[in-house]
Amino acid sequence: MLFRNRTFLLLMAGDFIAGTGIWISTIANLQFMQHHVPSDLLKSLILMCGLFVGILLSPKAGIWIDRYNKRKVLFAASIVRCLAPLVMFVAIRFDSVACMLLAFVIMQIAASVYRPAVQSSLPAVVKPADLLKANGIFLNVDTLQRIGGTALGGIMVATLDLFTLYALSLVFYILLVFCTVLMDIPESEQSVTTKGGKLRFREVFPLIRSEPSVLIAMVNTAVLLLFLTGFNLLILNFSELQQAPDLMGWLYAIEGLSIMFFAAIAKRWIGSKNLVTGSILFMFLFAISFVGMSFSESRLLVILSFGIFGCAFAFFFPMITTIYQLKLPDEARGRFFSFKSMMDRIMNHIALLVTGACLDWIGISAYMIILAVMASLSGAITFGIAKKKSIEVRQQLTGTVSV
Repeated sequence: MLFRNRTFLLLMAGDFIAGTGIWISTIANLQFMQHHVPSDLLKSLILMCGLFVGILLSPKAGIWIDRYNKRKVLFAASIVRCLAPLVMFVAIRFDSVACMLLAFVIMQIAASVYRPAVQSSLPAVVKPADLLKANGIFLNVDTLQRIGGTALGGIMVATLDLFTLYALSLVFYILLVFCTVLMDIPESEQSVTTKGGKLRFREVFPLIRSEPSVLIAMVNTAVLLLFLTGFNLLILNFSELQQAPDLMGWLYAIEGLSIMFFAAIAKRWIGSKNLVTGSILFMFLFAISFVGMSFSESRLLVILSFGIFGCAFAFFFPMITTIYQLKLPDEARGRFFSFKSMMDRIMNHIALLVTGACLDWIGISAYMIILAVMASLSGAITFGIAKKKSIEVRQQLTGTVSV
């Protein structure tokens, strides 16, 4: 059972601590900038600077994950993360924006290494039969850290001074270090043989091109990023359009609860079905949810559509993550997940600009129809390719027991 797997539980606990810490630190950094950085443009540039450093480091991070023992990589990333609150103590003491920027960069550096390392470690610590369920739990942890991190960060910023807040962050990051010390992540024979050789980040590209299932998953994910990146902006727009501030809370709650419920039962429903065609079919469910959201003045339809979106999300993302983990060799997973993280960050910046521009120029209803058409077209095209080439990836129902 997954819940008796110590290393898996430690990985999930560590990811929750790390993710929640990022959300809390981001809110605290915004609070710090509110007092010391009057320009909104400068605030945006500071935030983008940290993200840009994370993008630049991603190729190197992938090589480190594939070259070195993953537990040691996670340990090093956790130690680096502990430096961020320490630097913020200096920033608070001297009202230094430069130190705050350095702390934010340190957080992004640690995140660019830690998360891909966790994703590439999962196949080594769970049985193949439990991989889909593990990714579903991982998605639930992500959802909890997103909801809990923002809520907790808002409460803590309102009730605690920044020094105390960062001191508590440091305590949690030290716990994260202890979690990584207790992990036991075995290395495959293929991974061990690559340690002495020279690894290049670009070696992952031929692997991606040679696996149609991976390409299909990446294409469909790119379409969904247009919605996911502008998620907060869209919720705000729905709330303003209906002149109902409470709608924001309902939409966040319905989407989050829907994800957590359906992610918990994803493995039972999917079983040994083809993950490629299964994930593609959920693109049409995404399209249905977007069509429902296009009725932007209907409170009931918008809430229901966010629930449908959460359901599709809960199945789609564990399925495509499992495809990546099953089809890519262990010695290349670190570079792949680092590459994917890098591309997601770049796409996020582009998609956020596109979302904002479309909301201003054509309105939210027309924009949701465009997203529905794009999701349907992407689903139809990739489904045709998958059927033509007989692309299949299935979850194994048996496998050797992992540590």
